[in-house]
Amino acid sequence: MLVSELQFHRPATLKEALEILDKQDATILAGGMSLVPAINLGLARPETILSLNGIGELRNFEWKPDRLCIGSMVRHGEIEQSRDIANNFRVLSEAAGHIGDVQVRNRGTIGGSIAHADPGADYLPVMLALDASFRLVSARGERVVRAQEFFIDLMLTARDSTEIVAAIELPRRESWGSGYIRLARVEGAFPIANAAVDIGPQGAWVAVGGIGSRPVVVEVPVDVDAKDSQEAVAAVERGVLAAIAEIDIIEDVTSDREYRRSMAVVCARRAFLSALRRAQQSRSGGEQ
Repeated sequence: MLVSELQFHRPATLKEALEILDKQDATILAGGMSLVPAINLGLARPETILSLNGIGELRNFEWKPDRLCIGSMVRHGEIEQSRDIANNFRVLSEAAGHIGDVQVRNRGTIGGSIAHADPGADYLPVMLALDASFRLVSARGERVVRAQEFFIDLMLTARDSTEIVAAIELPRRESWGSGYIRLARVEGAFPIANAAVDIGPQGAWVAVGGIGSRPVVVEVPVDVDAKDSQEAVAAVERGVLAAIAEIDIIEDVTSDREYRRSMAVVCARRAFLSALRRAQQSRSGGEQ
């Protein structure tokens, strides 16, 4: 379809972008992997677009003693290919590598994916499993919101229309092993269900996405040195079933609600076992 006339802003600084957003009802453009198709299909008709692609300060990795700050305009491919990310946040690197195809990973951004909050996005359960927080900025100031409070409902987040997701903050807590599993009809498609797990001294953080209105996370105690993992696996399955009982399960042409519910448990179990195996290898001096 033909796109109607619109205003387009491409500021060079975050300060300039926030001033525009404070004065105008603008739609934010990050990588454009969701917004541009929506415009072409007539599903979105913005009158003003604010592109963040000229803001260099949103394209950085900042390693701090207690956390990693990822600028919201960092591309999926940069996360996938970063050796430092793979060494410290392997589950994030793995999830990034499953997003779309090479073209999508070269254009799409982590901030855009999180702000859009599509329930099938690969990053969403990863953010919960890693206890991520998001730095939201506006002309009036900034605030930090934990991932567990950020994702509210189907494509609904805690971000106000005058705010920009400036950075993703990941605590640098001790991690022994992590795992990411997704189920999709074809590689690169949005998953029917996906799960991310991170295991450390704090236990296992098991997060599930793709199946409902928002991702969910459960914390499960785990003895990495135990010879039998059946009890821990059973605890993961019980926790996931209890968590997803509190959200609306999606039903569409790819699967019904019961199938999605059962696949969420399968993905969680497999991601947990993958993380557990890596944790055991790490604890024994092997490669995580």
